[in-house]
Amino acid sequence: MTAFRTTLTQTARCGARMQQQSAAQPALRRAYASGPAASGSSSNTPLFLALGGVGGLGLWYALGGFGPADKEKAKQAAQQAVSAASKQVKEAALTKDGFVDFVLKEVKPYNHDSSTFVFELPEGKSSGLTTCSAVVVKATGEGLKDDKGKPIIRPYTPTTSPETEGHMDFLVKKYDQGNMSKHIHSLKPGDKLSIKGPIDKFQFDRPNIFQEIGLIAGGTGITPHWQAIQKLLSDPAEKTKVTLIYANKTQADILLREEFDRLAKEKPDRFKVVYGTDGDEPPAGGFKGYITNEILRANLPLPGLADKAGVFVCGPPPFMEVISGNKGPKGSQGDLKGILADLGYAPSQVYKF
Repeated sequence: MTAFRTTLTQTARCGARMQQQSAAQPALRRAYASGPAASGSSSNTPLFLALGGVGGLGLWYALGGFGPADKEKAKQAAQQAVSAASKQVKEAALTKDGFVDFVLKEVKPYNHDSSTFVFELPEGKSSGLTTCSAVVVKATGEGLKDDKGKPIIRPYTPTTSPETEGHMDFLVKKYDQGNMSKHIHSLKPGDKLSIKGPIDKFQFDRPNIFQEIGLIAGGTGITPHWQAIQKLLSDPAEKTKVTLIYANKTQADILLREEFDRLAKEKPDRFKVVYGTDGDEPPAGGFKGYITNEILRANLPLPGLADKAGVFVCGPPPFMEVISGNKGPKGSQGDLKGILADLGYAPSQVYKF
């Protein structure tokens, strides 16, 4: 009996230490959110915690905490916990240390100039993406070089979430002067593309960082916003309200519209989308022409909410310059300019993808 009491006491002390360590982890994660993660690495912590939970179930049952009718339920719960934890510790297919060739599995035409390119993930591996992260891509081998003989490399943001298994998707618009976009559109199933990353962006690493956020997108700048929307609206603990302002030339150019319209119907208390077009009439409730001070003032969270409000911007350079100013050297946020500065937002409230 003395040995049994000692074991329980040690278990309790261990549990207390684990709680202290767990409480410290969010602060550490926030402090190092912008730092590079170890390439190809994965944490075993979720697996250890799950297995600890499984061991707890076993001890509870051994002490008579479950009746015969509950034995099978406990077994199933333990198996599910181990399975879920195992998924979290998969090796990442992407690495920041170099380019990896991914095989194109499927091409899904989206509209007149855009298609979704589905790349296979190696069996048993996760993508290694983080929410809103981007990657850089280049042609495999010696293909696609600029006039100086250097490989052409371009950034893209996947449309699939970090949790998506088996594939990594990119919605790519074909530009007449875009060498990389034309190359990607020339690929056929079975061809390969070299991809490196992820490039970490804003980390939605815990629920309810903000009370409200506004997302401002121009054209293909929608993809990191889609990542954020998927994250925020799929987490049961998340209460943040999201407003998307999305500008395009015409209605035919609106990417992922079916997803945004669906979410606006399913979660009207949490998600609102406002479309803008300058080449034809906008969808109902939208605006025609360019984004103005009045449009943003009417739809974005108020600057007075301070750190409870966040505004995220992504689009082509001329679009960024008008809305928030472009990013600075080496990927820095740069000075806050444009309409958002005029409306009184602080630099700490605005993030430029």
